[in-house]
Amino acid sequence: MSVVLMLLMSLSVRAEQLPYLCDFGVQGGIGYYIGDAQPHPFMMPREVYGAQFRYKFNSRWAIQVKGQYQKVAFKYAADNIPGTMQVGYNNMINLDAVGEFNFFRYGEKTSDTRIKPITPYIFLGIGAAIYGEDDDRYGTLGIYFPFGIGMKWRFAPRWQLLVAWQHNLYFVDDVENVQSLGNTYNMNGSNFINDDLLGQLTVGIAFEFAQMKAVCKTCSWK
Repeated sequence: MSVVLMLLMSLSVRAEQLPYLCDFGVQGGIGYYIGDAQPHPFMMPREVYGAQFRYKFNSRWAIQVKGQYQKVAFKYAADNIPGTMQVGYNNMINLDAVGEFNFFRYGEKTSDTRIKPITPYIFLGIGAAIYGEDDDRYGTLGIYFPFGIGMKWRFAPRWQLLVAWQHNLYFVDDVENVQSLGNTYNMNGSNFINDDLLGQLTVGIAFEFAQMKAVCKTCSWK
C-alpha cells in the first residue's frame, strides 16, 4: 500500500512539473512615434494597451500573436501660419505575429538547473495596422516589421510578468496622415529606409494553460 501511495505521489509531482504550452496576457504602457515630425524616441508619449497569445515550442522558442491600440501624438508646422506648431493625433490598431528566442532555458523550476524562472528574450516578425485621424479613423492600412527585446519572469506558478520594448518599422511614410509629412521621395525621414517607426514600452501579465501531456516527447522540451 505504501509503495502505491509513493508512486501516486511521484506521478503527481511529475505532472506538476510538466510545462504549459500556451499563455494569454494583457499589457499596457507608453508608445511613441519617430518620423518626419519627430526625430527621437519618447517625444510626446501616449498610451498603449492590448493583449497577447503565446505558443511555446520548447523552453527557448515561442511564437506570439499580439493586438494593441496605440495613440500617436506629434507636433508639426501648421500650414500658412509661419512660426507656429500644430499638434497632430492618430489612432493605431496593430496586429502582429513574432517569433521569440529566450536567452535562457525558460520555465517552471525543476530539478534541471538549466531551466530558469527568468530570461531576457528577443523577437521579430510581421504585422499590419489600421490607422487614421479622428475624422478618418482607421481608414488606412500599413504593413510593418516588428522587432524588439524583453524580459520574462515567472513570479508564481502559471503566472508571468513581462516587460517588452517593441519597435514597429513601417513600410510606409504616412503614419501621421498629414500630407506635408508624407515625403518619401525627398528623403526627409529619420531612419535608413526613410519610413516611419513606432515604439512601445509595455509591462504585462500572462497566465499559462494547456499543460503538456506526460509522454516521452517531453524530453525534447529542453
